[in-house]
Amino acid sequence: MEKLIHSRSTIASLIFNGKMFHLLNPWHIEVDTNQETITIRKRNPFLIGFDEQIVSFRYIRSIMIDEHLFGADIHVKVVGGRASAYCISKSDARRIKNTLLEYNTTKRGRGIIFA
Repeated sequence: MEKLIHSRSTIASLIFNGKMFHLLNPWHIEVDTNQETITIRKRNPFLIGFDEQIVSFRYIRSIMIDEHLFGADIHVKVVGGRASAYCISKSDARRIKNTLLEYNTTKRGRGIIFA
């Protein structure tokens, strides 16, 4: 089961949630079940280059989705860190959550834990 999910902050969500400063540098989240990684990318404030955070989701502690009127924030806590993406669409946040939960059920013997 190989899945690659990519999502980015939506313009409407950024505007209505008061994060208009981030219109030029929205958050991007990518979930790769083949590599077992979550990648968060965001253009840095100087608009030169990207800041990138890559975490392995082999050991997930919690998944939190904070829904707003427009969009949602997703926070994935893993052993040793946390990955957060802001103002993505609600459907993409649910799809990422369902993908991670589905992946968790298929790899039950490998020790993925929810605590």
